[in-house]
Amino acid sequence: MFRPPHPAPLPGGEEIYGGLFLSQCPSHRSFFYFSLITVWVFLLFPLKVAALEWEVGPSVGLRGEFNDNVRLTTADHDAVWGVTASPRLKVNALDESGGLKGDVRFEPVRYINNDELDSNNVFITLDSFLLSEFSQGKLGVAYTRDSTLQSELLDTGVTDVSKKRTQKSIAPSWQRTLSEYTTLELGYDYSDVSYEDAETIGLFDYDIGTISGTVSRLLTEFDYLNATLYYTAYDSPDAQSEFDDKGIQLGFSHVYSEYYQFDVSVGGRRTKYDNLIRENESSSGFIGDASLTRTYALGSVRGSVARRINPSGSGFLQQRDSLILNVTRKFTPLLNGSVSASVYRNKSLQKDDTRLDRIYYVIEPRLTWRLTRAWSSRLFYRYQYSQYDDASEEAQAHVVGVAALYRWPSPLN
Repeated sequence: MFRPPHPAPLPGGEEIYGGLFLSQCPSHRSFFYFSLITVWVFLLFPLKVAALEWEVGPSVGLRGEFNDNVRLTTADHDAVWGVTASPRLKVNALDESGGLKGDVRFEPVRYINNDELDSNNVFITLDSFLLSEFSQGKLGVAYTRDSTLQSELLDTGVTDVSKKRTQKSIAPSWQRTLSEYTTLELGYDYSDVSYEDAETIGLFDYDIGTISGTVSRLLTEFDYLNATLYYTAYDSPDAQSEFDDKGIQLGFSHVYSEYYQFDVSVGGRRTKYDNLIRENESSSGFIGDASLTRTYALGSVRGSVARRINPSGSGFLQQRDSLILNVTRKFTPLLNGSVSASVYRNKSLQKDDTRLDRIYYVIEPRLTWRLTRAWSSRLFYRYQYSQYDDASEEAQAHVVGVAALYRWPSPLN
């Protein structure tokens, strides 16, 4: 099934983003906030906020870890000790016609004797929805401010220094029931991604927007079919780079029993790019994903493979192939374990620029103890590996950590 990438801001000048024609504006951020507020008020106006049923779920966590290569670099480096606090608040406000869901989390990260790596991360998501007899409208907005040490590990691998990365996103969608078995969904994703001191770290601010339409059909009690058309526009003014990506995917889901589920989606894309290296050129390719999930009384196993087109701070869209395996297991009523293993292959859509083409994988086993209803603790180990195609050396990191979490008794926790 098509999953549009998270989007970004609009530079000055007239461009097409996700099929929308936007005239020149002195500040693309002004357009972002105007759109956010306008759509937010439009969706929420019918709700009687005071009459909603409110729930809150506060929690606070503390994590300490040892990392022998926090920058995941092949150069000489020192091991570091880090401490992360994570106060968090979840809020739900619901009634029979719609509601709101919010999630706010702060993460101050501190490294002992290495304060240039410190960061103050912020993660905020707000989702609203309205229901009618045959349709449903949704609006999601998100704000993320984190460090390139975390956010760029998967996308580009540019983690030599800790710089702020800020992403603002808005995603309205509308779903309509056409018949007892058929639904139509239209959606638009728009984001603004920017970096602190971008020019000094080799990354570029970028905008990306995706508009999509999906028709879904329930074939039987166990079979589900869907078709998606999408159009994505990526623009990085500082890199003087623009990409237009359009495609189609067909998806199928089958529930074999209460224990097995299989999902697959395949399709094709056509990508046009215009930048300093190539002007008005295009390429075509395969996109898709597949997953198999097995659940049982004491845990679950899920494996998935995918090929997707993703935005990045490199100034280019990139093709990402992934292979992911997740295993969970309940050993006792109070002790749970899990193992996740992921392999990623990133490749630029432009053959002339292979500087960030690489393979990256991570393996992470965890043990979680539920000490009481409110208190839990976690022990984890993480192994990371990265190698660029243009480099002969490989980078590896070993991380060992322990965490404690307190969750206020609430339906949200």
